[in-house]
Amino acid sequence: MSNAPKINPDQLWQDLMTMACLGATAQGGCDRLTLTEADSAARNLFRLWCEDAGFTVKVDAMGNMFARREGADPSLPPVLMGSHLDTQSPGGKFDGPLGVLAALEAARAIGRAGIATRRAIEVVNWTNEEGARFAPGLMGSGVFGGALPLETAHAARDRDGNSFGDQLKRIRYLGDEPVGGREIDSYVELHVEQGPELERTGTTIAVVSHSNYLVYITFECLGANGHTQATHFKTQRNALLASAKALVEIERIATELGSRAAVSQLDVWPNNRVNVPHRTTFSVMMVEPARETMLALRERITTALAQIGAESGVTFNIIADATREPVIFPEDMVTLIEDVSKDLGHSVMRLSANTGHDALSMGPVCPTALIFVPSRDGISHSDYEYTSPEHCAAGAEVLMHAVLRRANRT
Repeated sequence: MSNAPKINPDQLWQDLMTMACLGATAQGGCDRLTLTEADSAARNLFRLWCEDAGFTVKVDAMGNMFARREGADPSLPPVLMGSHLDTQSPGGKFDGPLGVLAALEAARAIGRAGIATRRAIEVVNWTNEEGARFAPGLMGSGVFGGALPLETAHAARDRDGNSFGDQLKRIRYLGDEPVGGREIDSYVELHVEQGPELERTGTTIAVVSHSNYLVYITFECLGANGHTQATHFKTQRNALLASAKALVEIERIATELGSRAAVSQLDVWPNNRVNVPHRTTFSVMMVEPARETMLALRERITTALAQIGAESGVTFNIIADATREPVIFPEDMVTLIEDVSKDLGHSVMRLSANTGHDALSMGPVCPTALIFVPSRDGISHSDYEYTSPEHCAAGAEVLMHAVLRRANRT
């Protein structure tokens, strides 16, 4: 007779802290960009832990890792749970790794209890969720879900000119398995909130009902090269100065509309002291729940940049433009997380997602749920990112029981 499965909070916390040693920063965070040596080491450790637990690990042509605990009926589609092990540069110990390692501990707990699930359960580590080294983000899950061609992903290059495909081969994680194209019963992901609402309201669990519009636009500003000391200030066509004006105007417009828009990256050429900056590129990220406001935000920003360009003698061009449409998670998956949380005695609320997660890629593929646990002070993508051991364990507990209900349903 099987026993009720129990998460081992100490084991989960130990796993998180051990994984955090790989790519550790002096300030206590992690710098584990995708397909680096630190990422390779993290993958190897994850594989070791999975195989020690008796799971079969397979790797696909995107480097996505799937650790399978077989079900009583192998013909049934599996239930997936997981997240990502890559981090920002720098990032924290919890954004991504919590979802992977909580899923691993959940699968181990089910095994310790001797439970044979009807459907197989697979723990997933998705490749390049962050998009910090290779764009776009959600790359591994995006190819799996059919949103991005495999060839396009493999051709992506980092700032040093390295291709994604070559780096995948270099760290020996170019797998033999096809990417996607198989039936999945459902996918459940645990993640830190990356916001203040759970902590502010004293709530332990959030279930995500939907995501918002996520817009990524990269602008190019073209001016004219020249000697900073010999070219009169009034005749300089300074792309950096014009871009600085654009950045201030973007923030002003977003504030006026009550929306979110931030410039997250700025590159300058030739970037030395004695040449007028003649080219810049910068990326604008927008988050907006309402389509009408999102479109108005885009229009006002492009109009403002055109005006600044005319006044400054420079030209602004859009060189990359992507909009991630909102994903609405199925009501039965949302209520599943709510019911499990309440049954376990955890307070629960609904939230929307303002950031990208692999669950957004999986939404069109199968019934999907996304669970949040609190982030201290709402901080993420930072050395100071923190989620307490108690909240990590609570999230893992909800994840485990939700996956069990999916895996065992008739």
